[in-house]
Amino acid sequence: MIKFLLNVLFIVLIFSACKPNNHYKDYESERLQIKRINDNIFQHTSYLETKSLGVVPCNGMVYFNGNEAIIFDTPTNDKASSELINWIGNKHIKAVLVTHFHIDCLGGLNPFHANGIKSYATKQTIQLAKEDHRETVPQNGFESEYEFQIGNEVVFAKYFGQGHTKDNIIGYIPSEKTLFGGCLIKSVNASKGNLADANTSEWPKTIEKLKRELPEVEIVIPGHGKNGGKELLAYTIDLFKEKEPIIFFLHNRFLEEHQLNESHPEFGRTEYQEILAEFEKSGLQVISEKRNGNVNAREYAVGIVNQIDSLIENGTLPNKITVVGTSKGGYIAQYVSTLANNPELNFVFVASFQESDIQNIPEINYCGNILTIYEKSDPFGVSVMERKNNSTCHIENFKEIALNTGMGHGFLFKPLQEWMEPTIKWAKGNYKLN
Repeated sequence: MIKFLLNVLFIVLIFSACKPNNHYKDYESERLQIKRINDNIFQHTSYLETKSLGVVPCNGMVYFNGNEAIIFDTPTNDKASSELINWIGNKHIKAVLVTHFHIDCLGGLNPFHANGIKSYATKQTIQLAKEDHRETVPQNGFESEYEFQIGNEVVFAKYFGQGHTKDNIIGYIPSEKTLFGGCLIKSVNASKGNLADANTSEWPKTIEKLKRELPEVEIVIPGHGKNGGKELLAYTIDLFKEKEPIIFFLHNRFLEEHQLNESHPEFGRTEYQEILAEFEKSGLQVISEKRNGNVNAREYAVGIVNQIDSLIENGTLPNKITVVGTSKGGYIAQYVSTLANNPELNFVFVASFQESDIQNIPEINYCGNILTIYEKSDPFGVSVMERKNNSTCHIENFKEIALNTGMGHGFLFKPLQEWMEPTIKWAKGNYKLN
């Protein structure tokens, strides 16, 4: 009989340990928000006051199994941490894991230590926190990976590589297929955020490695913003993956006033599509359109500047953007240079300067990394040195190339290597042309 009762008690205990934590309700105060993700996973969000970004919501995670719990990242301050501990109540909080050394991960450590709750982080995180003059740092350090037994399930923390910081780690719960990515993972449509301690070149490689090792992930909680699924990993990779350089190509006046298949009486057809194909073949992203009618160069340039601003706002580096213009397109490009007024942008002006421009178009002011190309037999293109010398914006990189093809103005109607090769190199950041 006693043996039977013990067996019944054991079954009841097992059932209780596996019972979902449905008695926990979502919680919200002025300092802390807690919301259910599934039966055993909750996301906690607290708030960090910053000078540059204002009030920033910061996420952490709570996992329950049986009568035990683990917390990933503390709330941002002691009061919010105390609220979280009180909300959890009589469950045994076995550990709090800090995923990197910034304050949004460990700003609320004190109440955990005061309640006898053990804190963990990599040794690198602890050292960086000390160097950052944090008064309270995690107690227990490990190298790059650590396992926790929470109830009857294993939870682990692991370092996959640099990203938001050089010490950022993730927490993963295999039984729940849930990843707490912390600030290593971005929510969809998020900006790049604080990059003060980031390694942006390694960041996408780190996420790729994480994806390979944890292919079964279904739920992803980022350090800031909305949770989701694997799409957060893909978005983070795309956000930081080095993009191919972008080139805006602005064609000549003849094509603006004629159809694609029409021929100039002296120079033949403008080989517009062939020029674009050569740029694309070289690995450049090409943005171009056939202009129609006699467009105003300055007004058209305003539209290009707006496109460039949008690209930069969405994370494209200015030095990955090049505006190339031939003949009239070159004049539009010069207006883009003037209006954008960004010394990091790249420009290539092809056969688009005459000495009379100094008096006739005095508002042009070169700004950016400037490559100019002209043909000695072309009466419509000469050296731009006078314009360059009169420009007030700092020009970090400048190069002028004089061609000798004997083709006159017709050289720019074709994808000649004489002008396309240096243009492609310039767009790829090779400013040391021979």
